[in-house]
This record gives sequence, C-alpha cells and structure tokens, in this order.
Amino acid sequence: MDMMIEEIPELRIAYFRNIGPYGGESNKELMEKVKSWARKNDLMNDSVILGIPRDHPDFTPPEACRYDTAVVIAAEIEVTGGAMEGVFTGGKYAVFTLAHTEEAITEWWKYMPSDIEKSGLSIRNQPIVERYTDELIRQHRCEMLVPVE
Repeated sequence: MDMMIEEIPELRIAYFRNIGPYGGESNKELMEKVKSWARKNDLMNDSVILGIPRDHPDFTPPEACRYDTAVVIAAEIEVTGGAMEGVFTGGKYAVFTLAHTEEAITEWWKYMPSDIEKSGLSIRNQPIVERYTDELIRQHRCEMLVPVE
C-alpha cells in the first residue's frame, strides 16, 4: 500500500461529536451535519474534513466511545450553530490513500501496523484520523493519517 509522510501543522477545527459505538449510521449522520454546517458557513469549497476517533475501542466501552467529525477552519471563522471549536494536533503522519469502502478500510487496518513497522517508524499515541477533501470524496476515496515518529 502506498504511504507518504506528511508534516501537518496544528489546525483549528469546528466539529460535532457522537458518543456511542464507532461506525454505522451515526458516523454518516455526523458527516452530513458537518457538511451542512460547512455549506452554511461557505466553507465547502476546498474544505478538509477529518474523522477523529477519541477513544480506543479495546479500552473504552462502545457506548462511551467519542467520535468527532470536523472541518478545518481559518482563524476568522466564527464557530456557531451547535458546532464546537477545537484544535487538531499537528505532527508527523504517515498518509495512506484508499477506497472509501468498508472492505478497503478493513483490509488497510489488517496490514497498516506492519507497513508502518517495515518503514522504520512507530505509531504515536494519538488518534488515527480519516481525512477527506472534495476531490477525494468525488473519487470515493479517503486518506488515513497515522501519527508516527
């Protein structure tokens, strides 16, 4: 699987949060909520959307898992309409681009740890994040950002 290394700066985000089991309809609803908020704030063109799991499902009960869907925003954007304001921690990330299907993502999770290890990197203790742009969405693709050192 193709992997690039990217140094990502700290980013200001507006986000909505779901608390409950990861995946399924709730994530899709959250994505639509973020897109709707971004459209209302004239941010959809060239926007970057992030899916950020805040808890590890092996250590947190499913009903307590937090998942944020966020849009990257500029300093002058006012965060209103029920969105919360936050910061995406920057740093060094291994970036994988893959088809946005359950099968492709499941397959990626299976091999990603060994791909990272083979490249001589190790995973930092931060969330693995999904990244979407308009172009990626049109291609039915997403990027997975793995925090590395």
